[in-house]
Amino acid sequence: MSDLWMILVLLGVSIVLAVVVFNWWQEKKYRRDVEYRFSHTRSDLLDGEPAAKVKEAAKKAAVDTAPVSEEVEGWMSEPRVRQTGMRPSAQPSVKVEPEFSNPPPAKAAEPAKLKPKPAPATSPVKTAPVQPIHEPVINVTKPEPVTPQVSAYQPPVAVPEPAVVAEQPTFAFEVPPVQALEEMPSAEPASVSTTLPDLPAEVHPSMDWIGLIDAPLGVMLVELEDMQAEVRTFPQHATLWAQSATTGEWQDVLALDAAAMQTQTPASQVACSLQLADRGGPVDQETLKRFQKSMETLARALGLTVVWQGGYEPALQAQAIDAFCIDVDKAVEFHVLANQGMFHATKLRGLAEACGMQLSAEGRFELLNADGQLVFSVRNYEGKPFSADMLKSAVMTGVTFQLDIPTTPDSLQVFDQMVEIARHLATSLNAALIDVNRKAIGDPQLDKIRQQLKNISNAMATQGIIPGSNHAKRLFS
Repeated sequence: MSDLWMILVLLGVSIVLAVVVFNWWQEKKYRRDVEYRFSHTRSDLLDGEPAAKVKEAAKKAAVDTAPVSEEVEGWMSEPRVRQTGMRPSAQPSVKVEPEFSNPPPAKAAEPAKLKPKPAPATSPVKTAPVQPIHEPVINVTKPEPVTPQVSAYQPPVAVPEPAVVAEQPTFAFEVPPVQALEEMPSAEPASVSTTLPDLPAEVHPSMDWIGLIDAPLGVMLVELEDMQAEVRTFPQHATLWAQSATTGEWQDVLALDAAAMQTQTPASQVACSLQLADRGGPVDQETLKRFQKSMETLARALGLTVVWQGGYEPALQAQAIDAFCIDVDKAVEFHVLANQGMFHATKLRGLAEACGMQLSAEGRFELLNADGQLVFSVRNYEGKPFSADMLKSAVMTGVTFQLDIPTTPDSLQVFDQMVEIARHLATSLNAALIDVNRKAIGDPQLDKIRQQLKNISNAMATQGIIPGSNHAKRLFS
């Protein structure tokens, strides 16, 4: 064997050994790194004594903030959908699932965290407990009489002196403390009223910002054409009403055309209103300022003055009514799913129509009451809308029943009717009644749902907004 051959053999063996050693070193390095990353012997960052308290507090907070029980989550859905961009300037409220039990009394704010504004030269403005329409939201010990007395409906405000607070209803909303009148945007003290006179039945003092224009000498409706045109420019629900000087009846000015306004009798009062919130959120500050400025400017051109009702900041009222809406804006929802396989859509259609439901343009079966109002709906469990052609040949796995609580009149009776129809369909289609967690719904769960319906309906009625009324439908639109 020549020297060249020996050199080549030794060189090849050296290269092989070098590769083996390099691979062994690299494998050992990666193994050590993996053991370090996934070893269970490493201490938890929350195992230290200070961190352990944080960990325990986090677990407690998770339990305390649990929105509702598992049974409630199984049937409750939220029709409210906030879309960013609908109200650019509005600050969307944080959605919080309510607990249907009496909450503990709210703690007083710490003085150190408050930033009080300097008091004016005159005596400071005193706030007094405000009573809502129908039944009181909170019961407090009565302080010394304060003048003037507020007889109008206003959401409750905080009481500065210590008071004994009774148990509160679950969904009572509160308007933040009344601000001084000079803090309202371009509002003069003389143009704000704390009493609520006769108003059109279509407006509501807790969900609308209302301005009254008193015209003792009368104002012709044709003179309100500019105000009518301005009110129509607001994308939110804005209204304009005129009270007849002869009959005292309120008339919707926005429903009148130019010819009709020429022939109407003079008005002794004019009311303008702007809805403060809906399912899109509260009205933004810029819209409130524009509405106030435009109404006051147009009234001043007629030699009249707008008196804004309530005596508190409308932006705060908008936030308060929006928070209240989030609490009560719930829907009952459950499914009827086939036990085995599927069922024919034609059979579903026959059963639904036999129960009085009809197919809507939105692709769902709807049940209407005697007044033509929607009480509940049934849609395809798979999400595809129903159609006449689809119902002729398709097979399905199930359907979903839904009842919108705030917009449904007599929701408790409607719920019992919905359950009866759902059970009839389940029996006929060899299906089961289950919640959104795919758990069977029995009588105990149904009783809990009925109790939740009572709580929500009572909370809305306490605020003077009856479920299923025109006010409720407008607020939850």
